Amino acid sequence: MTEVETTTGRRPETDLNIHRPEFGRRNYEIYDELRSRCPVAWSTANGGHWLLTDYDSTFEATRDDDLFISSLGAGIPDPARVDAEAALTQVLPPIHTDPPLTAEMRRLTVKFLSPAAADQLEPEIRAIATELIDAFIERGTADIVGELTTPLPARVILRLLNFDETRWPEWVTIIHSLIHGDEVGMDRVTAGGAVQQEIGREMARRAQLVPPPDDLVGAILTGTAAGRPLTNEEKFGYILLLLFGGMDTTSGLTGNTLVEMSRDPNLKRQLVERPELMRSATEEFLRHSTPTQGLARVVSRDAEFHGQQLKEGERVLLLWASANRDPAAFSRPAEVDLERQPNRHLAFGVGQHRCLGSNLARTMFRVMISEILERLPDFTMLDDEPVRFDDAGAVYAPRRLAVRFTPGPRSDQC
Repeated sequence: MTEVETTTGRRPETDLNIHRPEFGRRNYEIYDELRSRCPVAWSTANGGHWLLTDYDSTFEATRDDDLFISSLGAGIPDPARVDAEAALTQVLPPIHTDPPLTAEMRRLTVKFLSPAAADQLEPEIRAIATELIDAFIERGTADIVGELTTPLPARVILRLLNFDETRWPEWVTIIHSLIHGDEVGMDRVTAGGAVQQEIGREMARRAQLVPPPDDLVGAILTGTAAGRPLTNEEKFGYILLLLFGGMDTTSGLTGNTLVEMSRDPNLKRQLVERPELMRSATEEFLRHSTPTQGLARVVSRDAEFHGQQLKEGERVLLLWASANRDPAAFSRPAEVDLERQPNRHLAFGVGQHRCLGSNLARTMFRVMISEILERLPDFTMLDDEPVRFDDAGAVYAPRRLAVRFTPGPRSDQC
């Protein structure tokens, strides 16, 4: 990233490209630099877009659905890539909607993703965690991301969608390829074709069922919004969005957290000795180790915003991960404080576009962390750094995390 230009009379500019590996390696350093010098800056990369890096501007933009609209897309495209994913992600309800349609789209699935629904699923989630840990606990080493934090959320979302849960490895490869690129073993064109075929097959199969199943997919296929049924494009996009959320972000949060715990064993000790801290710890790790770096909006009209002149049609990237490290909003933001109060982090966004799956994500995270602390309490990283995805523009997450621990018994041998 070049120096930020702050010439009088000109907007501050940077060439920051969030899709390049340098960003993933230095994201927090970059945030600190931008936030301290120009919290609202223009990036010349990827067609040009604004970057919001401080808490106040990010919070305000996230709440202002009139000036910052979502229906024209929520990502920053990378022109260097084959644009296979772009055709698939033009419509991802309810993210790619504006009020009042946003609330109507959310209403279709909210009962399956409510706090009560997440609590009801906890025994099943814990059983999956037990099964996955049993598979490696006797070895004393594991790729904790590949063997626990990735398969568990993938299996949970497939179970909720009533898809074939045993095919989670195939789905992970497809979804990770679309989000992170070719490095995961499948090019985007192939992944795009696969996801269209698989979701299309499920949509066709469900359309034949009478009565329609009372599940997430059934709610989407039979639901109405704005007084009409959803279009096929909206149905496809809604299901794809649920797969995106279920197969990447929760694993990213858990992996980032395990890295911090390995580096600071005191965090593990606090949670082992005071398990009542788990809920506040969840919020603190969401703030400190935010997986989804941010989402984009489009400016609906010319406007002045935090000292900068925005033009209609310009893209604006709301960097929640940077806002969550703003020292004006959080004392000692680079430190993990398991008792931090208040903790008004933006990891899930706020307002009408707040993450639909936040309750389920919190439950899965707490289960995985508590099971690890109970069964692998002395785990530590084998390497100084985890292997991360090169492209952290959408999700900042470990791709692999090798750990060692004292071998233990399987649950059926205890």
